[in-house]
Amino acid sequence: MFSKRYGFVSLAIAVGLLAGCGSSATETIYEHLESAVELEEPFVSNQQALQEAEEKEYELYEQMITMGTDDLVEIEQLADEALTSIEQRQELIEEEKESIEQSKEEFDRINEAATELDQEELVELVTRLEEEMNNRFEAYHGLYTNYIEAMGEDRTLFEMLKDEELSIDELQAQINTVNEQYELVEQYKESFNEHTQKYNQLKRDFYEKAELEVHYDE
Repeated sequence: MFSKRYGFVSLAIAVGLLAGCGSSATETIYEHLESAVELEEPFVSNQQALQEAEEKEYELYEQMITMGTDDLVEIEQLADEALTSIEQRQELIEEEKESIEQSKEEFDRINEAATELDQEELVELVTRLEEEMNNRFEAYHGLYTNYIEAMGEDRTLFEMLKDEELSIDELQAQINTVNEQYELVEQYKESFNEHTQKYNQLKRDFYEKAELEVHYDE
């Protein structure tokens, strides 16, 4: 359902900043960019839990579709277990969304320092960083919105499986709806990952051009 998403490249503390006009501005920008990384830690740490929950729900679904109407009580128990898992995913996604939004707010704090940069190439790199961050944030918004909708369709599916009068056609139609929704999730995930990779490369370029000595911990 939901494959890995990329987070920011994590960097160690800067070990050197060459003196010169605009150096305090580059240092301030560096601090905000790395604080943004730290604020996304819940986003990164929740990925495995989300994947495990999705895999668990799929296993429960596979068990349920092999059962007959005589197993309705057990089917209902399995469906309720899946629904509980979906609620846990909801909590993880909300934590993730909050961390992304906080990270974006921290990133936006570079604007004031950016006006103090005196090298055109640095100004251009910051502008491109802002563009990629905005693209990334927009992609995440689409990812989040469609993932929430996908979870809603998952809930509908498991509620339907409790119905002993559920027809094959009705089940297949809902499965198709679920799959279509997760295809949209996948599209936004790919866009999010693409913009994250571009952003991380631009950040490296900025640090190098600003002559910041950093150690990469990826």
